[in-house]
Amino acid sequence: MKKYILISIIATLFFSGCVKDEQPAPLPPPAEEYENIVINELITKDLSDPYFVDGQGEGTDWIELYNKGTKPINVSGMWITDNPGTVDDYNRIPDSDAALTTIPPKGFLVMICGAKDTEGNKIVTSIMDGKVFIEMGLSSSGDYFTAIYTPEKVEIDKSDDFNGLEDGKSFGRTSDAGDTWSVLTNKTPGEPNDGTVPVAGSLVINEFMCSNDTTFIPDGGPDNYPDWIEIYNTGDTPLDIGGWFVTDDMTDPVQYQIPTDIPEQTNIPAHGYLLLKCNGLGEGLHTNFKLGSGGDDIGLSKDGVTFDDSVSYGSAAGSTTVVPTPDTDMTTGRDTDGSFVWVIFDPNTALPPTPGTSNGN
Repeated sequence: MKKYILISIIATLFFSGCVKDEQPAPLPPPAEEYENIVINELITKDLSDPYFVDGQGEGTDWIELYNKGTKPINVSGMWITDNPGTVDDYNRIPDSDAALTTIPPKGFLVMICGAKDTEGNKIVTSIMDGKVFIEMGLSSSGDYFTAIYTPEKVEIDKSDDFNGLEDGKSFGRTSDAGDTWSVLTNKTPGEPNDGTVPVAGSLVINEFMCSNDTTFIPDGGPDNYPDWIEIYNTGDTPLDIGGWFVTDDMTDPVQYQIPTDIPEQTNIPAHGYLLLKCNGLGEGLHTNFKLGSGGDDIGLSKDGVTFDDSVSYGSAAGSTTVVPTPDTDMTTGRDTDGSFVWVIFDPNTALPPTPGTSNGN
């Protein structure tokens, strides 16, 4: 009888251990807000100071997309065409580089059209050398409109009629995402159409989670459920965080230096985000420390001497900016990106944690 009791106890411990080790299923990614993508500007023959010169030494056509929304949108899988309504002429935006095809809020993506290689062959629709190539070319004599579609081929936006566009001139909205199209005085690929100078911003701590059981973070470390810190770029131009320092000890501002040799990971687009995984690994975007659930400091420094931004929560008091302490699976963050008001984001409410996306949405 004792033997059976012992076996029962061992079995109970074994199965309870298995249940404890099970990780919660990751939440599905939010749906892309394709309706916020617009065709913003285009050119059919780029002559002076061309945006891109192909293998034949010619300036290429291009189409500029703009994200008028408040969240980053990955446009890979969407379709672009110069012949709306003829499905066989649709070109699918490649999906091999999500970092490149994800357009930040109020950001741009310029797609190169009709480029040729050194042998005179059309460059097929692809991503190469950090640029999106679309095989179709634009013609001011043979084309009238360009249109963009969801992955399910539902039309999202269409340009105005550009037939007859003068060589060397671009055709675009007079203000980004505006209703009025015109031949622009100056072409502005990747920049505001109205010619305003982009505002250089700063990098700030935007949100953090210090006890994580259910928020799945890709490449988050051993279990993909690490503590994390979200950094936000407040400006209109990209900023590279490589070489900056992050710490949870205000007496040691150089505790962890973000690497300088992975710019494809450390470059934060305009009004974009970067997640630092606080799992103690100490490599890449994985810090060499974890965040304390009961309290900690978080400091961000460009030069390793002075702090560009810092916060304290719970029992910590190293920063003059004291913010609320989040419970497990909750975060503390700015109520809107870059603001001065800090709030708790609760996954059980209409305002859940938002790693890598806009706060308060």
